Amino acid sequence: MHIRNVIFKGRQGWELDNGVLQLVMLRGGGHFASLMLKNGPRINPLWNPVWQGIEPWQYKKNDDRRYSCKMLASITGHNVCIGWFGSSSPSEERQGLGAHGEATVARWRMVRKSVSGRTITLVCECDLPASMMRLRRTVRLAKGSSCVKVREVIINLARRDLPFTLCEHVTFGPPFLKKGVTQFNMSATQAHTYPGEFDKPPRLKSDMAFSWPMAPGVDGKPVDLRTMDRAKRRSADFSAQLMDPACDQAWFSAVNPELGLTVMYRWNRADFPWVGNWEENYAKQYRPWEGKTLARGMEFTNTPFPEGFRKAVERGTMHGIPTFRWLPAQGRLTMGFEITMKRVTRPEDWRTWQGSNLQPSDS
Repeated sequence: MHIRNVIFKGRQGWELDNGVLQLVMLRGGGHFASLMLKNGPRINPLWNPVWQGIEPWQYKKNDDRRYSCKMLASITGHNVCIGWFGSSSPSEERQGLGAHGEATVARWRMVRKSVSGRTITLVCECDLPASMMRLRRTVRLAKGSSCVKVREVIINLARRDLPFTLCEHVTFGPPFLKKGVTQFNMSATQAHTYPGEFDKPPRLKSDMAFSWPMAPGVDGKPVDLRTMDRAKRRSADFSAQLMDPACDQAWFSAVNPELGLTVMYRWNRADFPWVGNWEENYAKQYRPWEGKTLARGMEFTNTPFPEGFRKAVERGTMHGIPTFRWLPAQGRLTMGFEITMKRVTRPEDWRTWQGSNLQPSDS
């Protein structure tokens, strides 16, 4: 078992290895860039963009021609969006603030690490000056476990209450993500497609309520969101799913039965009442996308849509659930989640991962 400094695709990071799982977290943006089984398919299910990423502090204004923004220059895998989820407002853009908040482009620093005979632990943090917050993350893996436990503490550096939105932006990519093969599920009930034009061409009708997983298609036919349509050459959509209010725990799973590999996230529903389902199916033609990306985001969040902070506050609630949260003056909030990754070889095994009975922390 170890924690060590690594270079991952030209980026600085930390590698955590407990003998079963190998996790890479980047200093630039704090992204979980890779998660792999030590004994199994050497497949990283997390999305790594087709373009070469750079450290966010290396980004220069003339890089707009390559990346269009600092966030896209450094994004990969699972990133955290705190302060705001989605675009910044025009006035915020003029102040140099980009999409998805500051943590995703911040320089993270290690606070401490420990490696014992039973557990490895990494504690790191970043400052969010525009949001007047600090985000501290603890990542823990027990020896022989297939589960990563993550705790995040949001610290208010201001002498007043601060409103915020927060999204754990988990994105999957090839080869784990394969159209018509990779299966997704979640503990969702009510759902809603994006209110307006999200991107072109869509496969879902905009601003429509539905029940997970069958969404209204633009052609009038229902669309099963548990997989990406292999017949659809290009498409892009976003939908917001409310996690089952009757359950204290919420979850989503992703399974590729051809690879015999499955990933599941679990968290307290009260912390993240929504999951945003983002699909990029070779739709975006501008740089750096250039029509070359297949990605599926399963983004557990405290706000339904990536529409920016102002709109989240103006929306106020959806289905009776607040669409933003308050952080008390000089206070802190603690929340966490678990990631479980396993091999599955029999159909009955991977179908189990499509249900809510699995207990990742016991695995």
